[in-house]
Amino acid sequence: MPGCYSARHVQFVVPRIAGSPSAEEVDAMTARVEAGLRAVRIVAERTDPTAPIGSGAIARSLGVSPSSASRLCAELVGLRLLEEGGAYGSFRLGPAAVRLSGRSAAPVAHAVRYALTIAAQYTGETACLAARSGEHMHIVATVGSEWTLHAPADLGERITEGSAIARAGRTADVSRGETTDASDSTGRIVESTAGKCIEVATAVLGPDGEGIAVVAIRLPVNRSRGGVPRARRAVEAARRRIEAVLADASAAGGPAADPDPGSGTSDSAERTTALEATVRVLQHLAATPDSVTGVARGTGIRADRVVRLLDSCARAGVVESWAGRGAWALTWGVHGWHRAATGPTLTTRGRQYVARAAADTGTYGFITILRGIRSFTVVEELGDPDGGLVMMPWLGRPHPIIGSDGGPTLVMDFAPDDLARLLGKRHARHEFDALLSRMETVARDGVISIESIEEAGLLSVSAPIRDASGLVVGAACLTCGADAVGPDRRGLEEATLRLAADLSRLLG
Repeated sequence: MPGCYSARHVQFVVPRIAGSPSAEEVDAMTARVEAGLRAVRIVAERTDPTAPIGSGAIARSLGVSPSSASRLCAELVGLRLLEEGGAYGSFRLGPAAVRLSGRSAAPVAHAVRYALTIAAQYTGETACLAARSGEHMHIVATVGSEWTLHAPADLGERITEGSAIARAGRTADVSRGETTDASDSTGRIVESTAGKCIEVATAVLGPDGEGIAVVAIRLPVNRSRGGVPRARRAVEAARRRIEAVLADASAAGGPAADPDPGSGTSDSAERTTALEATVRVLQHLAATPDSVTGVARGTGIRADRVVRLLDSCARAGVVESWAGRGAWALTWGVHGWHRAATGPTLTTRGRQYVARAAADTGTYGFITILRGIRSFTVVEELGDPDGGLVMMPWLGRPHPIIGSDGGPTLVMDFAPDDLARLLGKRHARHEFDALLSRMETVARDGVISIESIEEAGLLSVSAPIRDASGLVVGAACLTCGADAVGPDRRGLEEATLRLAADLSRLLG
């Protein structure tokens, strides 16, 4: 079956067209495409794809000479799939690869985040999504546990054989027609124990029954008595939420099957290198799954060349064939690239932007993110802006969304009903209504100013930071004494908007 569970490619026999490259030239080009995309995956499929990795390590993983790897990486830098890592001969994930990942994940980004967040909230444990690209499965989305002692799941983590996630992936050949109600679907839930941790997992299937990903809960063995039954219910609810979005997308329409994959449009990209043409194909598929004819039409690349490129991409593990719909798509393993890059990018490269904005405005600067359903500070610039006054450090500290200065900004993507489920009954109705009102304000204006409920005289201005998928992943905050701003509150709001825009561009 397709997706993250089996290596399945569709190959076409295409007659050679006059003027087209020889078989030897084709072999060389397709081999370079496959090697290039594998090099990108080596860099991208790490817990921190922004950390430099040497060309020697890439060469060893690819099984090529150091000089060949260096030349290949230089070409990938030119295409912005990689970028230089600072130290000589080192590389990290490039902005084009981050944007490719985010664009591919965008249609399901909201559903995945909510499904995992509610699963983590309901169980109190770590919820994650894993998918395959090539021969390995990796964690591509995660929401951590709020327990001090918990079982982690890090973005980019490679899944070990024998785990529940791996087994759910291998056994996900149950057709969608056999899982029409919750009682039938429980047969797809798999459990495993490794050391002191338990994993409960189930497959996410596409509308045609193709395996897309695996959703899982990880928890300590000592919380298994009540935890495992809750985890089973949580993964079932999460996979249904994600599958519903996939079904809606499929019902909205898809590409028609190719009547003749060898007869495409004329190639307007004849002079592009194989990797340049591949980037065009991947960018097209990141926007929507499509047929060979559709890809050829959308990219201007001749259909027979598209066939060869897609086959190379499939061997490299970044695309898959949806035979039931006559379409090709990026694997969900690619979705993890931009998510894994987001946190490190904000906390390292984002820090200088916060420091500059705080210094320019004479304020304190922060970046906060969602950790579960709490606000969590990952960057702060405290300085000394208010004549000797000192701001209490918030770095690394969680705070409830209601009462958090950046809270309305962080949850502005959530639907009110979903947010009510996540927050439960921990807050009075008037507090929740006030949060919804502030969410409407930041959605309308792109920025919000809040005088602190808990700290008299403290003004905080926040604006959303969006990742490559368009999802709000953080809040850029500038904070100061309300009397220090005076009538120039709008100026501070504009500075916060610029800071948020700069940080969003950093994330692709």
